[in-house]
Amino acid sequence: MAILRTRKSRWIAGTIALLVMTIGTLSGLPTGGKKQNLPINMASMSAAEDFSPVTPEGLVPSDVLAALLIPQHSTRTGFHNYDQGNGPYDRGISIMVRSNANATRSFFTAALNDRAWKILSSQAVNNGTEILALHSGSDGYFWEIGVTIASKASNSTPSGSSIAAAPNRSDRTPVELRLLQYQSA
Repeated sequence: MAILRTRKSRWIAGTIALLVMTIGTLSGLPTGGKKQNLPINMASMSAAEDFSPVTPEGLVPSDVLAALLIPQHSTRTGFHNYDQGNGPYDRGISIMVRSNANATRSFFTAALNDRAWKILSSQAVNNGTEILALHSGSDGYFWEIGVTIASKASNSTPSGSSIAAAPNRSDRTPVELRLLQYQSA
């Protein structure tokens, strides 16, 4: 290539290649920016109130909590403090959703996309489906949400812990949401 014979032209070509790689890398990161306004199949509400027993004021940025939706009329059945105050935030809630597992899975997929979470995976697990998503918080950290949806109505959460729930009904689905402060953005 005759154009890359001079030092200046090699420097320009290298700079352009580096710029293209940087833009490609940055475009793949979750921004937590634009909502996608996808149709959500049931009414929703913020999960902030349900996370309040394990989330002291200011511990999780308000934009992250505002980006977390749960189906309206869900009932919190438990909460978990996995980090016990040591290390990055790692806490969760268990809820009972008044809907079947398929509609619940569709809700969380649409709601996470709508609120600018980047879905990393959605896969079958032992007792249901797990959705993992990443969101960039205003605090400079990435926040990961794990949503585990039981495949059948039951009186236990997807991880097996017992909850006080309505009798087995196909229109009630146990769900666990686990929020983790991932790494700095």
